[in-house]
Amino acid sequence: MSEIVWLSGADDLTTATGEVPVVWHLLLDRPETERLAGGATLFAADLQDLASKPEAGMRALRRRLSKLLLARLSGLHPDEIIIGRSALGAPQVLHPEGWHISLAGRFPHCLIGLSRTPIGVDIEPLDAEPPPEDSFTPTEWLALQGATDTTLITRWTAKEAHAKCLGIASRIDAAEMETVASGDGLRVVSREGETRVCVRVEAGGVWSVATVSDPES
Repeated sequence: MSEIVWLSGADDLTTATGEVPVVWHLLLDRPETERLAGGATLFAADLQDLASKPEAGMRALRRRLSKLLLARLSGLHPDEIIIGRSALGAPQVLHPEGWHISLAGRFPHCLIGLSRTPIGVDIEPLDAEPPPEDSFTPTEWLALQGATDTTLITRWTAKEAHAKCLGIASRIDAAEMETVASGDGLRVVSREGETRVCVRVEAGGVWSVATVSDPES
């Protein structure tokens, strides 16, 4: 898997540079996060896009932060960044070209992933309810007998990150994806493709980041 640059908190924006993928974790209920987000503007197209979405206020804050991170990485001003949606409703960088974005959040947690290649991120709090049995394939469920809730949540976030990475999150069920332990991470396979997932358990949450598997790795 490509090396991932991990950032955490508002102060880390100033260190965001170098190779991508970059994954940034923030707590949206922190005053410093709100102050930082004020450095980016939401335009009419942003407001129209977000108005019909649930938790529009949280999504608006996340959109501002995404613009700031991409501005930092691309060298543009935040107000030059344009984020829209794909045909399937996933967030998409329209300007500058050549960037992939993925967003995840369970308030107050927020995870933003940016990369030059497809990326998917997901986050769940450690105290979340574990996913039901039918979220897993029979092979997975057999292998996961006796697993801790954290392990089950980790597998769930890996599936979500996989679906986002491949741009199919709106049209695939969890049981159509299979997770397999691979080195210090996970491999996720579905009929649409395969990803490798890096997982971190910290700051009260499980963070998963999926990138497209290198067939030569």
